[in-house]
Amino acid sequence: MRGTALGLAALFAACGAAAAEPAARSGTYDSLTLAVSGDAVAGVFAEQRGAADAGGPQFACVFLLRGTFAGDRAKVETWFPDEPERIPGDLAFTPDGAALTVAEDHGGCSMTTGTMVGTPYGLSRRAAAADGWIGVGLVTAERTAFRPEPGPAPARAPYLVRLDPVAVLERRDDWVRVRYRGKKAPVIGWLPAADLAVVMP
Repeated sequence: MRGTALGLAALFAACGAAAAEPAARSGTYDSLTLAVSGDAVAGVFAEQRGAADAGGPQFACVFLLRGTFAGDRAKVETWFPDEPERIPGDLAFTPDGAALTVAEDHGGCSMTTGTMVGTPYGLSRRAAAADGWIGVGLVTAERTAFRPEPGPAPARAPYLVRLDPVAVLERRDDWVRVRYRGKKAPVIGWLPAADLAVVMP
């Protein structure tokens, strides 16, 4: 009888642990924007320090990532747009968000985020999990304006600048519909695909 009780206790503990395992979900995790589809993930990490208009130095830690999950962990490769070098890493989901480790720091990261080598870099989930994200993107143009539909930009349209990260909601020919988290509220609209580096899971 005691063995049965212990066995049931172990079974319930195992079920509880399985239920508590963090799920891989699309969303914003501090400076990391992730799109998850099945066992695949795409992401963009973008963090900057210093203001260009303040006259002081400005540093940026920016890279794209793509990988495949096994459970709550993914083996990923990371890179800066248009650069051939790939740096491997690991992405794991945690109860509070996500954790990222890379084999070698990307340029600028030591001056912004600190190292991601050796010790997982913790990232907190900023909002509830996102639905409908089919990919992520990083603005590569100096400036790109939002459109309500594909076509010319309105005269006073909100815009993004180089190295701004976005979530991709839809693709249509040479256009992408994106969501930018914004400072006060999200901004959603169409941008020319040529103005972005887009990564799909």
